[in-house]
Amino acid sequence: MKKLISNLIVVFTAAVVFWGCIPTHSQAKGKVPKHALANLEKACDQARRQGCPVEALELTPYAIVQLANSHCDQVRGTAIYTLGEMRETRAVEPLIAMLQDPDQHVRQIAARALGKIGDKRAEEPLIGVLSQTSENVMVRCAAAWALGKVGGPHAYQVLKRTAASSHGRLSAVSWQALNNFQGIRALASQK
Repeated sequence: MKKLISNLIVVFTAAVVFWGCIPTHSQAKGKVPKHALANLEKACDQARRQGCPVEALELTPYAIVQLANSHCDQVRGTAIYTLGEMRETRAVEPLIAMLQDPDQHVRQIAARALGKIGDKRAEEPLIGVLSQTSENVMVRCAAAWALGKVGGPHAYQVLKRTAASSHGRLSAVSWQALNNFQGIRALASQK
């Protein structure tokens, strides 16, 4: 967990260094949770102190989606995390595409962001990630967690199967996702 938090801090810093942007308050405050904005501002300040050219720009959802397509893994990770915190539904399709990113940390953050957004379009792609036994276990855990937030009858069945047949962390996260599953009531009403 400490390593993940450390990686996220590095990701925020890298986003600022690579893109050279400081978010302005006019649009960002209403869209980005205060903690995410504060972390981003802190990273921008740190980048400036390290001599990186940082210019102010409006941090709009569109701008963050563009940052999520950067060639820099750390910038992508930061933008993806922020989109999840914003619950930005316009980012669902780009985030789904990022589930195939070569960097496992980007895939993991994308899966969690999709879970935070909770859009049903993410159900099948997340099932695909969870079902890939060759995928990194932390990415699969993020997909399981996200499926518990996204819901759907197929997600419920896949989570149930994964929880019963997996071991360790993946099994525990799948069981937790089932316990938190938002689609359980819908399944019960179909019977």
